[in-house]
Amino acid sequence: MRRLSTPVEAILSATLLILGIYLLYEGSSIRSASETATLIGGAVCFALGMMILVSAIRSILWHRHILRHSTPNHDINGAAREHNRG
Repeated sequence: MRRLSTPVEAILSATLLILGIYLLYEGSSIRSASETATLIGGAVCFALGMMILVSAIRSILWHRHILRHSTPNHDINGAAREHNRG
C-alpha cells in the first residue's frame, strides 16, 4: 500500500479533528435520540484525526532522519578509517 503524502495527511487530520470536536460539542449539548450516535461519531473522528496526525509527524521526523544520515560525513575520523582499510 502506498503512503499518503504528508500534506494530505495533515489536511485530513485537521479536518477530522475539527469535525470530531464539533460533533462532540453538538452531541453533548443536544438532548435527542441521536445524542449517543453523535458522541460516538465525534469520538471516532477525533481519534482518527489524532492517529493520522501522529502518523504524519512520525513520517516527517523519519524523513528528516533519513536525509540527515544520507549526507556524507567529512570528518577526520571517517577519513582515517577509510585510509586504514586497505
